[in-house]
Parts: sequence; structure tokens; C-alpha cells
Amino acid sequence: MNTEFTLETTIISGLILALFLIFSTLLKNRIEIAEIKHNYKFINGLRGLAAVFVVINHAPFILTNMGITNNNFSSWGWIYANLGAFGVQIFFCITGFLFFDKLMKTRNMEWEKFFRGRILRIAPLYYFSSLIVFLIACIYSNFEILNKDTLITTASMLTFNFLDGQSKIGNIALTPLNAVTWTLVHEWRFYAALPLIALTYKSKYNKLALSIALILTAIDLKFSPIVCWSYFLTGIIAAILYKKYHYSKKTGWALSIIAICIFIYTCGTKEPQGYGALRFALSSIFFLCITLSNPAVLHAQCLNRLSDISYSIYLMHLPVLYLTFKLASLFVDLSLASKTTFWTINLLAIPMITIVSTLTYIHIERRFMNKTQRESITNSSLTTNR
Repeated sequence: MNTEFTLETTIISGLILALFLIFSTLLKNRIEIAEIKHNYKFINGLRGLAAVFVVINHAPFILTNMGITNNNFSSWGWIYANLGAFGVQIFFCITGFLFFDKLMKTRNMEWEKFFRGRILRIAPLYYFSSLIVFLIACIYSNFEILNKDTLITTASMLTFNFLDGQSKIGNIALTPLNAVTWTLVHEWRFYAALPLIALTYKSKYNKLALSIALILTAIDLKFSPIVCWSYFLTGIIAAILYKKYHYSKKTGWALSIIAICIFIYTCGTKEPQGYGALRFALSSIFFLCITLSNPAVLHAQCLNRLSDISYSIYLMHLPVLYLTFKLASLFVDLSLASKTTFWTINLLAIPMITIVSTLTYIHIERRFMNKTQRESITNSSLTTNR
């Protein structure tokens, strides 16, 4: 196996995860008072880890993304880039699992209510983070933003990037500020497809439809460099298997060991995988093994706290990293910074990311989720009274 696991990459990745766990634990009273009840704790634990994986991916590339060249060090390690793609793929699998599980348990889906709930869940924080990104770009471009790129980028941001733009406000490229938002397009496409998926699932041709979907996945993976929709299909298959099969403790341990081996290989491999066929196979087997084995370690409350603030971590970590390094540049020449200085600044950003993510979770995410729940209770009451 052509893999790379250096002491540096292992220690730094472990430190980033440890700092998130420590500071989310210090803020546990704030997070847990707003905590949502979860049906699948192991899925939530996995979601919390996936969010941290994405941060680990972006941390070493922040200077490059900011357009700063540092000749003192340039070796990043494959593990960083691999963890980011892996984390995103797990997010897609989780979405497929949870929403297909909901379809299987709901006799008559209220689609208007569903889409309204999705909008209230995703849009408020997305637009808040986009506003922060826009303001940061305006400030650092000295508000010289009246140009075509700004107009196209703004339109793209307002439409969840369905409209392709230059991703540039003024003379500031948005890659180091909102590089994660491209995934939301794929989430919305999956939500849009759910009514058709539900109709297919309840028909007598559901097995045929699943077979066709698997064939189309194989074809797409062969000819396309980046395939994302297939991971939602993995989540759907995992939901079906989870409902139908229950394994013994011994089998669960075996599946967990397989998942760990795949994770280790995927993190350290030097062979570019991205979103190709091999990565799809590895990520899918990993997710299926985790789903069927239901590891107790993923039930840990510290991981569930990370899960609660995971969407906020996902959207807010890049702006916080960017501002942290901009602040550091007032005291340190980043183009001449040593590797130790660079990673110290990165690690100092983790507490701020955790604090900001906790605040946005409580005051933005949870507020709109509460609104959805109140409307659900009100509608239920009106139906009962009739």
C-alpha cells in the first residue's frame, strides 16, 4: 500500500480533534441546553467527526488559498486532503440514510412541510455565513466591489451556488472563505429528488429502480471525475440494510475492524482518489460497516455535541481561520513563518471556531428549528381539534 502516516500529520490531526472535543465540552452547558433529540446516536457521532475532518483538510492549505507563498515549508501530507473529501462523502451518506429512513417510516409524507423545514434548517445559517464572507471580502478589497465578478458571485451566493460564478468579491477570491458551500447544491438536488424516490420506493418496481440506479452509478463513476450523488444512494442502501438486518456482537466487531482498516488506508493513501470509483467503494463499505455495526464509541456525548454544532463548524470554520491568519499577519510575516508558527496559529483558531459555531448554533440554527417544531405542533393540534 502506497500510504503516508508521518508523526507530524498524526499529531496535528489528533490535536485538532482534541481541541474541538475539549472546547465543545467546556461549552457543553450552552450546547446541550439547545440539544436536539437524536434517533441514531452513532450517526451523530460520525457527523461530528466528519465536520472535524473537513477542518483538518482546510487548515494546512489556508496560506495557499490566501495567495501567500511560504518557502519555509511546503510538505502537507496526503492525510489532510484525504480527510476532507472523506468527511464530505460521509455527510452525503448520512443525508441519504436519515431521509430515506424517514421515508420508510412515514406513510404519507407532507412534502410542503418537509421542504419548508429544510429551508428553515439550512438557509438561515448559510445566508448568515455568506453575509460574513461578503463583508470580509468587502473590507479587504477596500469596498472596491462594483464590478461584474462581484455581481455574478453575489447572484451565485444567493442561489446556493446553483448559478456558477467567479467566486470573487472585489479583488478577493472567496476560496479561503467559503470553499465548502459547493456541497449544498448536491444536498438540495437530493431533497428535490426525494418525492420521486418516495414514489419509486412504494411501487412494486422498487428493486428494479435500485438496480438501475446502481448501474447508472457504475457508468457515472467510470466516465466522470467527480461523482457526488452516488453517496446518497449508499446512504439509502444503508438505511434499508439497517432496517432489515441485525448482527451479533461478534459480527459487529468484525465490521468495525473493517471500517477502521478502510479509514486508515483512505486517510494515508498517496494515490489520488477524490470522488472516483475506488473512493466511492471504500467510503461506501466504510459507511455500511459503521451503520450495521453501530459502534458504541460513536455514542459518546462529546461526539454528539460536535454533531450538534457540525453544520456551524462546516460553514464558519473558514471565515474564522481567514480572520485568525489576517490578525496574525499584523505580528508575523506569514511568508516567512516557520512550520511551528503556522500550526500554532491554526490551533489557536480552533477555540474560536468552536465558540462561534456554538453561538450560531444556538442563536440561528436552533431558533429556526424551534420555529419548525412549533409550527408542526400547531398544525398537529389543529388537525386533532377538527
